[in-house]
Amino acid sequence: MKHDDHDNIFVRRRIEALAGLLVLGLLMLAVRAVDLQWLEADTLSAKAEKQRYREYAMMAPRGPILDQKGRTLAESVEVPSIAAMADEVPSRRIRALAGALGLPVKKVRRKLRRRKGFVWLARQLSPAVADKVMALHIPGVRQEQEWRRYQPLGPQTGHLLGFVGIDGRGLEGIERTWNAELSGEPGLRQVRRDARGHSLPNSSWIRKPVPGKAMRLTLDATIQSIAYAALAEGVRQQHAKGGSVVVMRPQDGAILAMASWPGYNPNNYRHFHPGQWRNRAITDVFEPGSTMKPFTIAAALNSGRWQPDSRVFCENGSMRVADYTIHDDHKAGWLDITGILVHSSNIGAAKLALDIGAGALYKTLKEVGFGSKSGTGLSGESPGIVLPPERWGPVETANIAFGQGIAVTPLQLATAFSVLANDGKYVAPVLFADHLGVKEPVQVIKTGIARQVVRMLEFATGEDGTGKKAVPVGYRVAGKTGTAQKTNGRGGYSRKKYNAVFAGMAPANDPQLVIVVMVDEPKKSIYGGQVAAPVFRHIAESVLPYLGISARIEDETAWRTMQIDDTPVETATDSVTGMSMREVRRFAAGRGLRLNVHGSGWVRREQPATINGLEQGDLLEVWLGE
Repeated sequence: MKHDDHDNIFVRRRIEALAGLLVLGLLMLAVRAVDLQWLEADTLSAKAEKQRYREYAMMAPRGPILDQKGRTLAESVEVPSIAAMADEVPSRRIRALAGALGLPVKKVRRKLRRRKGFVWLARQLSPAVADKVMALHIPGVRQEQEWRRYQPLGPQTGHLLGFVGIDGRGLEGIERTWNAELSGEPGLRQVRRDARGHSLPNSSWIRKPVPGKAMRLTLDATIQSIAYAALAEGVRQQHAKGGSVVVMRPQDGAILAMASWPGYNPNNYRHFHPGQWRNRAITDVFEPGSTMKPFTIAAALNSGRWQPDSRVFCENGSMRVADYTIHDDHKAGWLDITGILVHSSNIGAAKLALDIGAGALYKTLKEVGFGSKSGTGLSGESPGIVLPPERWGPVETANIAFGQGIAVTPLQLATAFSVLANDGKYVAPVLFADHLGVKEPVQVIKTGIARQVVRMLEFATGEDGTGKKAVPVGYRVAGKTGTAQKTNGRGGYSRKKYNAVFAGMAPANDPQLVIVVMVDEPKKSIYGGQVAAPVFRHIAESVLPYLGISARIEDETAWRTMQIDDTPVETATDSVTGMSMREVRRFAAGRGLRLNVHGSGWVRREQPATINGLEQGDLLEVWLGE
């Protein structure tokens, strides 16, 4: 074969190979075109759309929280926030952007580098700051509207309502416990991009947010403000560590006010220590001291072993129980059951409890709500501490009778006093208006016994009672003071740290309010009658007229009749000499007289010598002896 023929064959084969490759390439292109046009059309279209649009979630406005009259306690208000499409912001504009936001340049740069898509730069700003940023016209930077939680009463309701984080989630209080109901459903927003990939100014909703559910409380904003102010003033005057107040309506368990001090502003919660966020009225337990005695007396009367006029020898102020000595601040000999409350005798209460036994006292304490959560559903609530009766020896039984060795919350104490105010019927405390009346009251103390104890508690706020500073002018109050040593953490009691307590109801003849005041570590005085009782009075003297219960009406009608065991007291005599303490108290109450009692036993002398000329409101002073 000639050399030229060989070259021609080689060239022809190369051309054929190239042609084959070209045909193969065209065939592959055709296959790819078919694949792109038909098989992958939907997928590619979706990718294209994704490049043209960007989506991001937007939280919904939380439902408002309202008081019983529909006044706003918490609401969501619209505020501007600054966001950006991170990959669109020019690096050279970051310094100006940070300056307008009032943020360090490094912080803004770090946020923009963290991701390429949508990123928040600063949230829930003032309109002035947002306007300053948007005036720079920086590519990729945009203004969005968000929802910020606002509580008009601020510190007054902060402990109960709690607060909401910047992401719209409840972090404390009602906002946390009922976060799901209040939150609503977030929306989805869409941003369009131009051919160069830059976002366009306007955005649209893919799914609009659904606002959260409104919640109406039993709380009354006016009563809440009154209670908070009175508590704050009382704590300040005593240079105390803190305190709490609960105001309840005994007939249906409605919580009208729940306040704690020191307060914090939930609208700026980050400025306060987490320890200040807690709701002391439900989280803090304390030994109730003498405010436990009415329930010891109720248990004793319920046993049938004791009657209101039964007399107890109070050992002249000192009694030994096992290896433990019980003392009374005011030494007394014989006292009737009312006298045990009026003189706040630890020994008298202890003797009653030791006589009826641990089981009977425990049953009464549990039935009025001690040792269990209240059922409000508030997170962080303590059940208190009531040990089972099997663990009560004589010392424990005696101590619990006058409020040591047992721990309660202010809400539990208010609930228990509401039982007495509600003719012995237990009603669980209620925080939400639509829960009122859902549960039937339970009779846990006989009606007659509950009324007897309330009447005794009214004597405890009389002139010779420890709670006289709790009584507003023109009103009747039934209540009990408590002064309790705080535990020292080593199994004993502190000699310097006390809780001062007053728990009571008003008006005493038809209780419409139960108020419990607890002041933690007062400095000027340690006694409940000096520290907590005046706070009770300040609340009651403002709230009662607000509820339409005037002092004038009380003065005219309250003392016309007085009933014990539903029997009106009728007395026709010109002297009380020879009467027992119980009889003279009933006599004075039936006439509407103010009574000042000295000693115990039976009346030996009185002033004035004849009582025929005494009128309602006059003072009768008596001296008693054995």
